[in-house]
Order: sequence, then structure tokens, then C-alpha cells
Amino acid sequence: MARSTSLLMLLMLACSSFSGCLFGSDNDGDIELIVNYQTDFGTIIETYSQGELTQKNPVTIDFDFSNSTASNSLQTYGINPFDGREPITVDASSNSIVSIDFIHHGLYEISAFAIDSKGNKINETITIRVDLRIDWTETDTNNPLSIPFNPEPNNQGQHPKMIEIISNVENPALIGSIGDSGQSVQLTWQLVDELGDICQSRNGQINDGDTMMWQTLYFNTYMEHELRILMDEGQDSVNVNQSVSVLYDN
Repeated sequence: MARSTSLLMLLMLACSSFSGCLFGSDNDGDIELIVNYQTDFGTIIETYSQGELTQKNPVTIDFDFSNSTASNSLQTYGINPFDGREPITVDASSNSIVSIDFIHHGLYEISAFAIDSKGNKINETITIRVDLRIDWTETDTNNPLSIPFNPEPNNQGQHPKMIEIISNVENPALIGSIGDSGQSVQLTWQLVDELGDICQSRNGQINDGDTMMWQTLYFNTYMEHELRILMDEGQDSVNVNQSVSVLYDN
């Protein structure tokens, strides 16, 4: 009994050195499930240039089962993401790391499990938070494209807490112009939902060579939305650098 208690204490100390550590036990199969992971949150980053998606970085998390033990030999380690995918499993005799890619934002209640040679199974729940950030740039445009985004989670889980928008519009100085300098630019930012309702807006005037920023938080995380920048025809071209973040925590 003293030896078992000492082993348990050592395992708990091992867990404390990781950002995330799951510990569970199953008396029927005498399985001690210990799963280590460096983080339980991440941000998917989508990068767009001139309206085209150029890169998408998913969130990848490795779950380490190597400290799990059992009276019988362990055969399978796995993660069930409960998002429409089948459980991701590895052969416990040759691998102890299960890697999961998250390509959609959301709060995930995933299940980590181990199965021994007699079919005994133990599983525990881990909550994973996945945010989304869209980075968007356009150059030399007088008709900026809209940014469409959907704050509703693909896994039908809990909705995000808020949307953060940071939009910078530059009216670059005209170099080598003769006579009058460049013109100021008038524009309107709009956040519009799928029903066409304008949820938030801001008007602005940007003098030649200046940059204006619109930063706002928005708390209606239902329905698809668009971020728009409206400019009158015939105005000087601008450069746009903006981000839209879907956040599940403050």
C-alpha cells in the first residue's frame, strides 16, 4: 500500500511540470490514465492577401500518454474530439503520443482514453479552447473587399464570448506629385450581419500620408457577418491592414 501511495505521489509530481495534465484511475482494469499536454488553448490563423487565402495555420496539440500504467498491457491510446471525426488512436505498444489538429474555432470537450489487452477502458474529459484570427491585407485599392466570417462554432458547442476587430487604413502620401498634395479620403467602416443589419459603424477622414484605426469589440456571436469598408468612387487608393478575432475568453 505504501509503495502504491509513493507511486501515485511521483505521478502527481510529474504532472505538475506540464501546462496540462490529466489523471484518472479505473479500478476494474487497474488502469492509471495520465495524459500530459503543453497547452489547452490555441488560435487558428488565416492569412489573406488581396482577398485570397494564402495560409491557414491550425491548432495542433500533442497528448502524451507515456506515464499511463495498467496491470494488463495497454493496447490503445486515443482522443475522441466529438466534432464529427472518428476517434484518433495509436498502438500503445509502439507510440504514446496522440496529435490532434483543430481547423475550426470552438470549445471542445474531448475525451482521452486508454484500452488494455482485456478490453478494459478508461476515459477522461479535457476542455480545449480554439480561437480564430483572420489577418487581412490589401494594397492600392479604392474599393476594399469585405471580410466574411462566421462566429458560430462548427462543433455546435458553446458560442464565443466576443469578436474583436482591429482595422487600419492608410492613405499613403503621393510621392513626386506636381502641384497640390494628395487628397484626404472619406470612408465608413461597417459590421453587417447576414440579415443586412448594420451592427456597428464608424465614419472617418484620413488625410494624405496618415493612417486611421478602428478598434471595436462586438458581443453578438450568432449569424454570419461581414466587415466592410465603404469609399466613394474617385478617391485616392488606400492600404488596408486589419484583423478579425473570434474569442472564447476575455
